Amino acid sequence: MAIVFTLLSMLMVCGEDLYEKKAVSSRVEDALKTLVWYGIFNAVVLCALLLFGLDETSLMPHELILNKPVVLLNPICSYTCLFFALAAYKYVGVSVRNTFANVDGLFYILFLVIYHVLTGNAGFAARLFTPTMAIGLILILGVTIIYPSLKDHQEEKQGQLASEAAGSSKTALKIGIALAIVSALFDGADSFVSSVLIGDKIVDSVEFIAANTLVQVIISVFVWIYLWIRHKKIYNPFRKTEKYRFISQAFSAAGDLSYIFALSGDALLGVVLWNAFPVLDILGARILMKEKLTQTQYLVLFILIIGAVLVSIS
Repeated sequence: MAIVFTLLSMLMVCGEDLYEKKAVSSRVEDALKTLVWYGIFNAVVLCALLLFGLDETSLMPHELILNKPVVLLNPICSYTCLFFALAAYKYVGVSVRNTFANVDGLFYILFLVIYHVLTGNAGFAARLFTPTMAIGLILILGVTIIYPSLKDHQEEKQGQLASEAAGSSKTALKIGIALAIVSALFDGADSFVSSVLIGDKIVDSVEFIAANTLVQVIISVFVWIYLWIRHKKIYNPFRKTEKYRFISQAFSAAGDLSYIFALSGDALLGVVLWNAFPVLDILGARILMKEKLTQTQYLVLFILIIGAVLVSIS
């Protein structure tokens, strides 16, 4: 069942990514508008918690926040991760963005090592670097360095105009990869905060889910107010033109739910399969969005995915 729910989650995320790309294609500000829809779905989650019998006091988890303020870092990291991931869509396609955003395990390991070194547990930090881990890290770092220098289809064209377009494309590619990697950094920080600084016992509690969701809703309200002030008119997320954002976040919610069921069945298998999900994204982007990469680019992206899987196994 873990495999079924993980694959279902991966398919939901593929749908989310394809529609997000349509919603965030020309301006970075479009990412902020998508974050508003993310907050709307979180508000729906809060309402669902109430409908299923959650005590209203759990929706005001002040005791949890006062006793362990670090819980606030979790939703902040999640939102920052999502913003940079969405912003990357202006510069690169689904294939490149998701593959490079999938290296969050590298940063998770980095945070773990720093934490254990600072807390006087350097021996444990050293044991993290198994041969499998080392190979995965080498593949990830190597691909990150190599990929921006690869030729794409534009560079294979002839003429000065094509050359200029290729130069512009190179700059956009580097910016997009940088944003995707920053997104992975905050994703890794999110995992580190959840598993190490907060702990699984608290993370799995209803109070934490309520606190995390409530903070995300509050952040979305501030984003909505910012858009209102910036444009001097109220941003209406329920217009027909916002349908792609609604669909993408609906897929996101369904994917998260499926992944929770997958982890409850077999956590290790779910994590390993999840790190391979960019393969589906690459296929979906090629078939549905007509994203074209060279054979070398596809090969290098698959090598990066293998590196991410090896790190996750470690």
